[in-house]
Amino acid sequence: MGSLTSVLPLILLLMLFASSLHGQSVREKPKPTKAAKQVPGMAQVYVDSLQAVLQATPDKADKIELYGLLFFTYASTVGNLEVARQYADTIKRVATQVNTKDALAYVNYYLGMLARFDGKYTEALNYLNPIIEYCNTTGNSSLLADCLFQTAVIENELGNYDKSLEISYGAFELFEKERIHFGVARVAMNVGNLFTSMKKWEDAISMYNKSLASFTSMKQDINSKMGELRVMINMGNAYAQMKQYEKARTHYKQALLLSDSIGSTRTAATILSNMGEVLSAEGKYDSALQYHLQALRIREQASQMDKIALNLLWVGDTYMLLKNYAQAQHYLQKALSVSKEFHAKPALRDSYKKLSALYAAQQNFQKAFEYQGLFTAMKDSILNEETTRQLSELQTKYEIGEKDKQLALFAKEKQVQQKEVQRKVLQQKALIGGLLLVTVIAGLVIYLLRQRMRNQKLLMAKDQEIKETQLLHQMSALEMKALRAQMNPHFIFNCMNSINRMILEQDTAGASRYLTKLSKLIRLILENSENTSVSLQNELIMLEAYLQLENLRFKGRIGYKISVDEAIDQENTFLPSMVLQPFVENAIWHGLMHKEKEEQGFIHISIKETEDVLRCVIEDNGVGREIATALKKNSVVHSKSMGLHITEERLRLYNKGKTGQLIQITDLKDSMNRALGTRVDLLVPLE
Repeated sequence: MGSLTSVLPLILLLMLFASSLHGQSVREKPKPTKAAKQVPGMAQVYVDSLQAVLQATPDKADKIELYGLLFFTYASTVGNLEVARQYADTIKRVATQVNTKDALAYVNYYLGMLARFDGKYTEALNYLNPIIEYCNTTGNSSLLADCLFQTAVIENELGNYDKSLEISYGAFELFEKERIHFGVARVAMNVGNLFTSMKKWEDAISMYNKSLASFTSMKQDINSKMGELRVMINMGNAYAQMKQYEKARTHYKQALLLSDSIGSTRTAATILSNMGEVLSAEGKYDSALQYHLQALRIREQASQMDKIALNLLWVGDTYMLLKNYAQAQHYLQKALSVSKEFHAKPALRDSYKKLSALYAAQQNFQKAFEYQGLFTAMKDSILNEETTRQLSELQTKYEIGEKDKQLALFAKEKQVQQKEVQRKVLQQKALIGGLLLVTVIAGLVIYLLRQRMRNQKLLMAKDQEIKETQLLHQMSALEMKALRAQMNPHFIFNCMNSINRMILEQDTAGASRYLTKLSKLIRLILENSENTSVSLQNELIMLEAYLQLENLRFKGRIGYKISVDEAIDQENTFLPSMVLQPFVENAIWHGLMHKEKEEQGFIHISIKETEDVLRCVIEDNGVGREIATALKKNSVVHSKSMGLHITEERLRLYNKGKTGQLIQITDLKDSMNRALGTRVDLLVPLE
């Protein structure tokens, strides 16, 4: 079947022309039924493309693989087992003509799958187990992985969860080895189903998410879409069992939309049934009944006999909850009849149980007792058939040798009595010793758990200490960067240059005033830098000193106003030191400095307290960021300001690394989209 690799890429091209190919005859394919001709959605496109490739494929071995894809499309995706059975028969006929061991192995594989979809799990395992042995012998890893996966699914349906999990991991390793990503995703989904069955819902959700991520990362075709669809259904089932009904309903609705687009009636019926069960759990029995009836109609139309008994049970149970006992009896008896016809013991068991509950509700206790007895017998039969067989064999052997043993038993009666006494004494001693051993082990376990918890607490405390130390180091480093940013050499040079110009112009009074304000500003900056936090009052004094100095340097062209909410206690309100000045400096150098000389610049600083933060707004009437950026690009000298970046990092550290926007810059414009200035909204965490 290796030559099919060169043919399969044609499928993707032919899917584009599937509508034109629809209805053409295909040699060696089974005669299509009405259901086969009316496959909806994406499934029909896929079927048409496969049938088109069949026409162009002369090799019979490759045809078997293509028929297999069609088989799975009808059996699993569409849910039409009648058409799937026809393709299984065609596979058997073609494989007989090929007459190789591999071809005959594939025949048994598809017959096993047919039995699985028909609800005949034991028969399916009887087909699959010999193929697994054959693949282990021949080294056919791909077919072996598929068989192991299907076996794990069947064991899960039978309730053998440990065995299913073990087989699933074997299939997972083979799929990974062969780089079959679709198989890996399917195994992850099945493991999620196992965790759901064992009520390990968080583990189940985790596996479903991994499976869903794998399916969505693949090439989007019908197989990956069906994978996504089944994962969504299974996630809904897990949430329903966790009683998170809204999440379950959301997943079911998404799955139903995807099911409709694909054209998968089998999964659509499953989704409707599950939605009915959620509504029933919420006490909405009328709505639940509508969903169950709709699902049952789909099952009956598609002859999905492996699921019909279950749907009949749900419909009957819902009628019983609605106290419509006549309809409940009709559907439950019908479920019983279908279960008997297909020898479905779990469905028989559930039918007996529901009928017992129904007759008890009708106070027909004789019937209720009768069906309760049948339920108990069937339950014991399902669980203990093998044990019963072994006991029967032992009983037969016992009866054959009973007469021979009687004489020996009489002779040894005293010896047996003595041994019985010794045995009881030994049992008592063993019991006492066992209790002591359990006590010692329990004490040791408790001691080890306490030691482990103590060690974990010590580790957590040490981790917290390390994190706090790292935080302090980062904060100290940023404080030094902030100080260096504020003691900008360029700014000091400009100040000294202005003082020098005043001296040369013999404006000694102005030079003295300028020098005094500069020294005061430097002293305030150095004093504030010694502390990680300062009072709002000291921060504003330093900020006002800086504004006065800049106003002197720009010859009175910069006006300002500082507004502080009266409810704020400035002396006892603390914030990170030197946090506002970089934004004011930015407003002057990138906004006000570029205004025309005759225009007056103005900065308004307003401060309010909200919960545990100060909301600071710094607004200027400068030229705006767009013009400032353009001027900067055209300038010969480009300076790199780190003040804003350092301040933002400091604020994030003071805010304990919490996410959220701390700084927001807004361009102010008029109705004609002309720049009016810039506003900075700053959230400063309080100490």
